[in-house]
Amino acid sequence: MKLTFVLHNHQPVGNFDYVLESAYKHAYEPFINSVFECEDFRFAIHFSGYLLNYIEKNHPDFIEKIKHLVSENRCEIIGGAMFEPILILLPEKDRNEQIKMMQSHIEKTFGITPKGFWLAERVWEQHVSKILSENGMEYTFLDDTHFLKSGKTEDELTGYFITEDEGYPLKIFPISKKLRYLIPFKEPSEIFSFLNNVNKENPDAILLLGDDGEKFGVWPGTYKYVYEERWLEKFLNSLTQNKETVKMVLPGEFAEENPPKGRVYLPESSYEEMLEWSNGNFRNFLIKYEESNNMNKKCLYLSEKTNTPPKELLMAEANDAYWHGVFGGLYLPHLRISIYENAIKAEKKIRPEIFSVKEKDINRDGEKETIVETPALNAYFTKKGGAMYELDFKNKNLNLLNVLTRRKEHYHKDIIEAEKEKSTSEVKTIHELKLAKSKDLDKFLIYDWYVRKSFIDHFFREDTTLQSVYQMKFGEQGDFVTEKFESKIEKDEKLLTAEFERDGHVWHGADWEEVHVSKRFLFEKDKNEFELIHTINANKELFLFHGLELNLMLFTDGMKINGKDYKDFLTMPGNRFEIFDYIQNLTFIIETSEAVELWTYPIYTVSQSESGFEKTFQGISFILTKKRIIKDEERTIKIKIE
Repeated sequence: MKLTFVLHNHQPVGNFDYVLESAYKHAYEPFINSVFECEDFRFAIHFSGYLLNYIEKNHPDFIEKIKHLVSENRCEIIGGAMFEPILILLPEKDRNEQIKMMQSHIEKTFGITPKGFWLAERVWEQHVSKILSENGMEYTFLDDTHFLKSGKTEDELTGYFITEDEGYPLKIFPISKKLRYLIPFKEPSEIFSFLNNVNKENPDAILLLGDDGEKFGVWPGTYKYVYEERWLEKFLNSLTQNKETVKMVLPGEFAEENPPKGRVYLPESSYEEMLEWSNGNFRNFLIKYEESNNMNKKCLYLSEKTNTPPKELLMAEANDAYWHGVFGGLYLPHLRISIYENAIKAEKKIRPEIFSVKEKDINRDGEKETIVETPALNAYFTKKGGAMYELDFKNKNLNLLNVLTRRKEHYHKDIIEAEKEKSTSEVKTIHELKLAKSKDLDKFLIYDWYVRKSFIDHFFREDTTLQSVYQMKFGEQGDFVTEKFESKIEKDEKLLTAEFERDGHVWHGADWEEVHVSKRFLFEKDKNEFELIHTINANKELFLFHGLELNLMLFTDGMKINGKDYKDFLTMPGNRFEIFDYIQNLTFIIETSEAVELWTYPIYTVSQSESGFEKTFQGISFILTKKRIIKDEERTIKIKIE
């Protein structure tokens, strides 16, 4: 039988250099060093473009080793899309540019033109066949899950198949889930026992392992197990011992020399674990996580404005921050920050002098959003709550509202079990691990009942406290948080206006009182500031708190508010609050025309990553509170960013 070994080495755009360097030292370098002298080991390898750029810059000797293995026909370079986007989420010109950029980069670096393609997260829809074929790709790799869902049986998945879309052909190799879970987590003796049994049943079979290169040294416990305890050395020795029955081949070589097993048409799918995380369809992440959809639709919006997407826009399409499973993904703030950083940089190239206010269904939910764009700032508003959900400070390429909502995840029930498993010494695939990186994570399992936007109007009972709001144990007395506001826009040469109004109600004791709320946002052309004129009209005085909530991606380390060190839970009276963020080196200033009390608390989520369950900081909630609402009141709030 034949065995094909495909490594997918990947690091997301925006990941820290020290993380890339650690992955290089613990996985990429030791793996290549280990297999370099083993002539029986032949493999294919794919690098995400961001990682490849890093390695070329910092470890050119590693690239030379790969080139040597390629020259000896022991290694095949697999292509892909440059910054690892999910292809089906992109417009045609963007995905073509991603693929061509990666092709060109590989040709320049390795002197070869790849024919194989690594499809990010193996997210498949049938039209991908045409996308890849049109760009010169001959074959790709999908999981056996895709084939099983189409009606194939495991016994049939011992070769490659061919498919097409509009007549554009593509060869597809099935990836063996069995091998993904065996290698490197079981002893080589068990692995080769399985392979030899396959050989006895079908000596013409070919099985393919296609999986993350990070499992060979980066995943928990694997560096010690694979290298220090010599798993890889033993695997290579077993390969030599069994080379009469198990022969390693390159995928391109096999596809050229052997016919397909037949034609297939595969349903939309991904690997089995991804189907669990996405509830069966990758696009569901755009439904479950509004923040993911907002990033994706911002990229689509920018792509509409240009015939040639700039590199920064392609970088903003990198897949990792758009979804979440066993990896940190969307839950990692630095990845989301990178998405917006690159998107804003792209926008400044595409439309540097924009000064516009318009209503457009940018996030494709069937309701028009209000989009304010100036050379200094962008502000995106939704009618739901009349709230702002994106505020781009173009000077620093930051979306200051890049805050993630605290949501319930299915694995939260495993937190207690993870504490017990912390001491295990067994090396497992990350899909089976349940580890906690710190204690008492269950205390942070707090869930928001609304999406964290800004300028949200709350009406609290008089006994509401900061802690009750933090814990989501307060009684919302109004219907202004998620219900629809009416919108209106205005523009002149120097000023853009976005206004939101709602005739709603609040509970005042046992009475359901009519209340009118108006929010009028004013933006001048070249200023890093804007003004909100906020009005509340009621039929009588209301003995309630009003709270205007802002959720900001500001970092607590080194933060000061009015010159005082930030504390997690803070109440501060005043009408001017100067918030200094040391990490991002910016100051966010809030000025109110009347005295208020500022409430603040940190936003933490508990999510799953390859190294275990972890608490992650997602931003800070700032609430401008005022006791007792008079019959008619108006106040002005000025926001300035420096």
